[in-house]
Amino acid sequence: MAERVPPTVPDASANDSQDDPPNPRHGKLFSSSSFLDLGEEVQDLTPEEEKELSTYVVQIPKDQIYRVPPPENAKLVERLRNPSARKRNPCCRRTCWIILILLAIGAAIGIAIFVLRQVYGPKAAVFSVANVVVKKNKSSRPSYEITTNVRNPNDKVEINYHSNGEAILYFKMQKLATGKFPEFHQEGSASRNVHVVLAGLSSKLPENVAKSMNDSKTDRPVSLELKLNLKGEMNLGTMNLWSKEMEVVCDFKVSTLRRGKKTKIISQNCDSQIK
Repeated sequence: MAERVPPTVPDASANDSQDDPPNPRHGKLFSSSSFLDLGEEVQDLTPEEEKELSTYVVQIPKDQIYRVPPPENAKLVERLRNPSARKRNPCCRRTCWIILILLAIGAAIGIAIFVLRQVYGPKAAVFSVANVVVKKNKSSRPSYEITTNVRNPNDKVEINYHSNGEAILYFKMQKLATGKFPEFHQEGSASRNVHVVLAGLSSKLPENVAKSMNDSKTDRPVSLELKLNLKGEMNLGTMNLWSKEMEVVCDFKVSTLRRGKKTKIISQNCDSQIK
């Protein structure tokens, strides 16, 4: 029987050196000589055993397994690691400085207004009723012209009254007439008379009011109430200290409401409050 000789295992290192140049990135390749001892005695092997003992050399380039990041990614990572190397946008810095300056100015103005309010303590104006005149209209609904005296109790704080102030005249909680409070400017410690015209709401008047108007011989006193809803500003020079609403309620008693006759104020009590 002829003796079988196992197939000769080719030298992988020799083939690699002849076919392809050595690549340092791939590292050292293994050869079959590292696994087979040529000095050992050669034994007869069956085809199955030969298949099991066959040696395969597989070459896989490393750059297909471990990828090197591109240069732009490396620069980005280096910039994130080193905050001092980051380049800041000059426009962003300029905007931040502008915002900080505006905040500082706003805080300074707020503190100054708060201090001025505490020092000067703006007070509501003082009102009083000086005169009431009833006029007859063609519509048979009377109109009322009320003269009020307005005094500014603040020495240096000025008051600006807006034109949308409302005036209402009551008799025992019943509305008799409504009108507008005029717009005007009042300096500190100043006093002036302001005329308010109110139009009657109905020709049917309460009994006491009708008797006081129609009695041409005897004066009939009547108690009334004047309510003013005002809006205005309190300024110290050009600086606005308050922009508030003011409510004024005057309970007063007149000698008569005879049409066309100047009445006399018998008693009154006015209260002013800043809302």
